[in-house]
Amino acid sequence: MKKLRDFYRIHFRKKLFNKIVFFYSVITILSLASLSAFIYTYQLNVQVNKELEFNNRILSSIGSYLDARYSTTQQIVQQLYRDDSVTLMEDVYSFLKNDFSGYLNDRIEKYNTTGVRRRDILSYLRLQLSSYPDIRMIALYSENQKSVQILTRDSENYYRVDADLQTALKRYVISENSFTTVSNINSLVAQENVGNLVINYDLSGMYGEYLKNWGDLKGDIAVLTPGGDVLFDSSGRYYGQKYPYMSRLGSSSAVQDFEEPSYMNVQISNRFGYYVAGVIPKSEITGSLRGLRNTLFFVTSICIVAAMILTRFTIVNFSRRTRAIMKALEKVRNGDLSVRIPVEKEDELYQISDRFNQMCEDLAEYIDKVYVSEIKQKQAELVAFQAQIKPHFLYNTLEAIRMRALAKKADDVGEMIYILSTLFRYSVKRDTIVTLADELEYCSLYLDLFRIRYVDNFAYEIDAEPELMNIPVLKLSIQPLIENYIVHGLIMSRSDNRISIAAELQGSDAVITIRDNGRGIDPSTREEIRKLLQGTGTSHPSSIGLRNTHERIKICFGDGYGLALADQPHQGTIITMKIPSSQGGKMYA
Repeated sequence: MKKLRDFYRIHFRKKLFNKIVFFYSVITILSLASLSAFIYTYQLNVQVNKELEFNNRILSSIGSYLDARYSTTQQIVQQLYRDDSVTLMEDVYSFLKNDFSGYLNDRIEKYNTTGVRRRDILSYLRLQLSSYPDIRMIALYSENQKSVQILTRDSENYYRVDADLQTALKRYVISENSFTTVSNINSLVAQENVGNLVINYDLSGMYGEYLKNWGDLKGDIAVLTPGGDVLFDSSGRYYGQKYPYMSRLGSSSAVQDFEEPSYMNVQISNRFGYYVAGVIPKSEITGSLRGLRNTLFFVTSICIVAAMILTRFTIVNFSRRTRAIMKALEKVRNGDLSVRIPVEKEDELYQISDRFNQMCEDLAEYIDKVYVSEIKQKQAELVAFQAQIKPHFLYNTLEAIRMRALAKKADDVGEMIYILSTLFRYSVKRDTIVTLADELEYCSLYLDLFRIRYVDNFAYEIDAEPELMNIPVLKLSIQPLIENYIVHGLIMSRSDNRISIAAELQGSDAVITIRDNGRGIDPSTREEIRKLLQGTGTSHPSSIGLRNTHERIKICFGDGYGLALADQPHQGTIITMKIPSSQGGKMYA
């Protein structure tokens, strides 16, 4: 481990070009290897898709073969029930309800009675055997007699089984390389099942039909019943047993672990509901691409070696020139500004060398300028810092004046200075949103200031519902409305000047009403102010405060809120402010 660390410290940690060579080599190897892997994977996927498509076509052909046998069975059964086959169905019923001797006696009796020879079910079934080469055996099972009549191309046999249909099928019909269809035969009069028509198909016909295609097919094909019984197996390994991988046929994964990892195709579209499965081992497909894999490996190795040799020669040249630059930098570090780097061909290293030489020439001159500039900057920052005025200096000064006024028994002046100081503290607070209680307290102090000034000529009242005192409002949103009255509505010749502020809850909104008994607003000016609040009028000198407050409320709480001017010509002014009674509305302040 120590040798590895020493090797890294000597050859990599302080060797940029060694790192470049190493990382370039890694990138080159990974890139070429990835490209080769991509090509191989692409070809493998193409081959896999080709084999799966070919396999799927064969599975579809087998499904079509099974569907054709299903159609054959249905055609044979339906022929029994046609209108022109009434005598044939009578013969079927007679055969299934009687033993063989009773069936023959019934045929003779019908012939003697009617003089008409009834159609023979056994002759009909022999005709089907000769018409369909894939039919290996046809049997009639009697539910009443517990007997089975079996017809092949070479023989006819009648057996008393004294057992159910499944037992009879296992004993006399079912065999390897075949599959069986069972159809009910129902009495049209009694609407009951009287027996079954059993047709056994020879799968060797299917094998012979598709053998020419299976010569190019990779893997194996199996035809399975829903219960897992093997009807056909191209490998011949699973006859006479349950298919061991039945549980994996319903998986959505294309690759399954059978005896080895294999690709799988499954179709159950045939009318019998049989599984037609195609299994292709991965090793068979990868084996066919062994030549391509070896070629890619050889070509990739040659390209990597060639790239490494070319990179080595290129890096050595850059390393030599870089070492010259490093030596010059070391001399500058030690204080030698006279060093110069020899320049060669024009490239990035040439530009570095040229800039380095120019830097050494200008460095001495820049040192003085930088030092002087830094000193001046520090002095400017100090002057700016000393010139800052802190708000508490003004508070302390106002407090000193108030105390001086109280000392001279000028109590009203002291109170006004105290109120002014409090108002100033509130106005310079950085908060944009305050409670209604704080805003009303500020308005109260503001009105007290004018009450002291005008003595007995002015009075005010504030009435707000207690549950509204903590709702959020814009700071300095009510004060401009009061100031508008002080400036434009107050009548100094009167002793009953009065303004009232009321806050009440209306639905989910809070409505603040400022009412005064001042000069009022003439109708034309009032109309201009209303248009201004609606955004359609032009600015009026006496309405700047109203417009600014209205716009601030709309921006903060939404277009549904703001100021409104009531009609009260020459009887004072009524202004209402509507804001949300909670913080549920939008608030951008």
